[in-house]
Amino acid sequence: MLITNVRIVSNDTETGILENGAIYVKDDEIVEIGPTEVLEKRYCNVKDIIHGKGMTVLPGLVNAYVNMESAIFPKFGVEERFGIPENDLYKRIHEALQSIFDEEIFFTITEKIAHDSLKQGVTTVAGSIERYLHKIEVSKTIEAVMNSMPFRFIVGESLKNPEDLQRLIKSGEKPQYIPLNSITSFDDDSLRNLKEFSENINAFVVILLSDESREEKETFLKYGMSNLERLRHLNLLGDHEIIVNAQHFTETDLDIMASTDTMAVYSPRQMMIQSMGLPDIDGMMGRGVNVSIGTGNISDLSILGESQVAFLLRRMIKGTTDFAAVYQIKKILLENNYHFAGKLLDKPIGKLASGYIADFVLYDYNGPIGEGKKPTLRNLLFDFLRDARVYMAVVNGRIAYDSISDDRSDLEERIKEIRHKVLSRV
Repeated sequence: MLITNVRIVSNDTETGILENGAIYVKDDEIVEIGPTEVLEKRYCNVKDIIHGKGMTVLPGLVNAYVNMESAIFPKFGVEERFGIPENDLYKRIHEALQSIFDEEIFFTITEKIAHDSLKQGVTTVAGSIERYLHKIEVSKTIEAVMNSMPFRFIVGESLKNPEDLQRLIKSGEKPQYIPLNSITSFDDDSLRNLKEFSENINAFVVILLSDESREEKETFLKYGMSNLERLRHLNLLGDHEIIVNAQHFTETDLDIMASTDTMAVYSPRQMMIQSMGLPDIDGMMGRGVNVSIGTGNISDLSILGESQVAFLLRRMIKGTTDFAAVYQIKKILLENNYHFAGKLLDKPIGKLASGYIADFVLYDYNGPIGEGKKPTLRNLLFDFLRDARVYMAVVNGRIAYDSISDDRSDLEERIKEIRHKVLSRV
C-alpha cells in the first residue's frame, strides 16, 4: 500500500511534519516515509495506491482505558429517565445484562467500540467488562471482530473478589489484561495468588480504584498503610501493573509508583462528571510516573477530547493564562499513551516511521498545524479537534475504516435491540 500527497505528523523527532509526503506499507509494517515524488518513483509497481489529496495523517491514537458496557449504556445521563438512584439503576442494568450475555452480545459491544473508536482516530483500546466473560470465549470473539474490522483490543474481565480470581485461574483462560475492581476485597494470600498467576501468563494487572476514599480508610484500619504501600509490600507493583483513576496519592505513593515503574491511567471527563477531582498529573509526570489517558465510561471514545479537558482543567487549576502546560499534553497524548500500548502489545507503535506497525489515520483536514511544538500541539487540541474528520483509518497495514463506504446501520439496530432486552428486565 502506498499513501501519497498527505501531510504527515509523524511523532518522530527526525521527521517532524512532512508536507506532501507519502507512506509505503508492506504487510503490517511501515517500510518508508518520504516525499511523494520520491516514493512514487521508488514504488511505481504498487497496485494499491491511495491519493491523500493533502489530508493530514497522524499515528492511530490509543485509548488506555474503556469501560466496555458504556457502548450499551453510557454511565452518565441514563439515570435521569428512570427516576431511581443511579447506583441502584446500574446494579439492575448489570444484572439484567449478565442474565442475557452471550458471544453475540459481546461481539456487538466490541464491534461498536471498534467502529466508534476508529471514527475518533483511535486504533487501540484497552478495556474491561464486568463479570460476564466466563460465559464466552473471549479471544475467539475478539478475533472475529478483528477479522471483520481490523482493530487492536486488549480486554479483561473485572475481578471483584477472590472467588472471581479462583474461577479465572481454573478456567484455563489466559487474559492479557486483568482488571482488579476492589483491593480491600482481596486478602494478602489472594493478591499473592493473583501476582503468581499474572506472571505465569505474562498478563498486566489493572487496579481500578473506583471507591478510593473508602478503600484507603479500610486499608489503613486493617493494615496500617496505604493501598500502594500494601501493594508494594506484596510485590504487586511494577511495569506489569496499572493504576486507574486514583486521585489521593501521597508523596510516598508517587515515589512508590515512580520507583516501581507502575503506570497510571486517567479518564479526565469521567472524573470531572463524578466530581472526583483531577490529580496533579504534571507533578506525577515530573516524578517519572507514566501517565496515560482513557475515556472510561464516556461513550464518545475521543482521546483528543480527553486531552483537551485534561489541559483545560490543569490550566484552570494552575490559574495561568499561558500555554506552558500544553507541553505536558504531548507526553500524555503522543508519548505516554503509545508507551503504554507498546508495553501491552509488545509492538513498536505510535510513530509514522520505518519499522513501526502500520497504524495511522487520514483526517479530512488541511488547515493550520503550525511549525514547532507549541502551535502544533495547540492546534491538535483545539482547531484540529473541532474541524478534522476521520476519512480513513489503517490498522495493522489494512484499511479498517473508510468514511465513504461506512454503513453500520445494522450495528445500531443490534445495539438498540440489546438495550431494549436489558431495560425490559430492569
